[in-house]
Amino acid sequence: MKAVSKTSTIYDVARLAGVSSATVSRVLNEPNRVAKERRERVLDAIRTLGFVPKADAVAKARKSYRKIGVVAPFFTQSSFMERLRGIATVLGSQHYELVVYSIDTAEDLASYVSMLVNTRRVDGLIFLCVRPGEEVIGMLREADFPVCFVETELDGFDCVAVQNLKGGQRAAEFLFQKGCRRPGFVGESTRVSYAVGATEERFRGFEFFFANQGIVIPESRIWIGEFSDSQLDSGIASYLSQGDLPDGVFCSSDVVAARFIRFARARGIRIPEDVMVVGFDNIEIADYLGLTSVSQSLEESGAIAARLVLNRISEKDSPCVVVQVPIGIIARESTGK
Repeated sequence: MKAVSKTSTIYDVARLAGVSSATVSRVLNEPNRVAKERRERVLDAIRTLGFVPKADAVAKARKSYRKIGVVAPFFTQSSFMERLRGIATVLGSQHYELVVYSIDTAEDLASYVSMLVNTRRVDGLIFLCVRPGEEVIGMLREADFPVCFVETELDGFDCVAVQNLKGGQRAAEFLFQKGCRRPGFVGESTRVSYAVGATEERFRGFEFFFANQGIVIPESRIWIGEFSDSQLDSGIASYLSQGDLPDGVFCSSDVVAARFIRFARARGIRIPEDVMVVGFDNIEIADYLGLTSVSQSLEESGAIAARLVLNRISEKDSPCVVVQVPIGIIARESTGK
C-alpha cells in the first residue's frame, strides 16, 4: 500500500485508482455520473492517500466550510421547498451556505454520502424524508460532522420527528366530528426504499381511528398510486367515477387534495356538500384554495433541523436530541364552515 502523503494530488489519486484525473474530479463533484466500481476505487485511493482537494484544504485550514448540505428525494415538491426555506433562513442568518443534493436512486444516496464523508466538503448534513440503509448509516456514524434527520428517527443522531401516524388520526377524528361516516383516502405511494413511507403512515393512522369507531374503509374508497401527472389524474378520475362515493376524503398531501377537488368539481361533485376534503402539509396553496389541511409546521421543522446542526457544530459532545413537530388541523372551506 502506498504511504500516506499530506501533499497528495488529484493525479496521485488517479494513478492509484487506475483512472483519469477527470474521473477523480467527477467522483468529487458528480459521483452519480461515475460507475460504482470506478467510484469505489477512487474513494479508496482518496482514503489511502489522505487526499484533500485544494479548495477544501483551504477551508479545512480555516476549520470551517460555512456550508451545510441537505440531502432529499423529490426536493422540487412544495413541502420540501417550504422546509428548505426554513433551513435557508436559519443558515443565512449565521452566514452559512446551503448546498442541496437531490437523490433519485439508492445508489445516488450512497455515493453522495460516501463522497461527503471521505472529503468532508460540508460542516453538517440534513436529511429530509430519507430512510437510509445500514451501509449509509454506518458511513454517517463515521462522519466528523453533525448529521440531522427530518421525518426519520435514528439512534445516535439529532432528529426532527414528524408524527405522520398521528396526523392521519387527527384528520380522521376531525372528519368524524364533522359527520363523516363513509371515509375515503387518496394518496401517492412511496416508490423508493430510501424514502420515508409518509403516505402509508398517514393512511394507517386514518384507518385505525375509523376502525376504532366500528367503520371499515372498503378498498373501493382507497387509492394509493404513483405520483405522476398521468397516473394521479387517471387514478382520481377513476376513483370519482364509482357509484358509492365517500362523504369525506383524506388526501396524503395538499397537492393531491388540490387535484382531487379540481376533478370533483369538473364532475359536478360539490365540495364540501357532497364530499369533504382534508389535505396534509398546509402549504401556502391550501389557504388560497380554502383547503382544510393537517399542518406539520414545514418551515419550522426545517428551521429546527438547521438549528440542531449548528448547535452540534459548537457543542459536539452534547446528547442527541429528538424534537417532535406539533400536528394540528387548519380548518377551511373544503370541510364546511
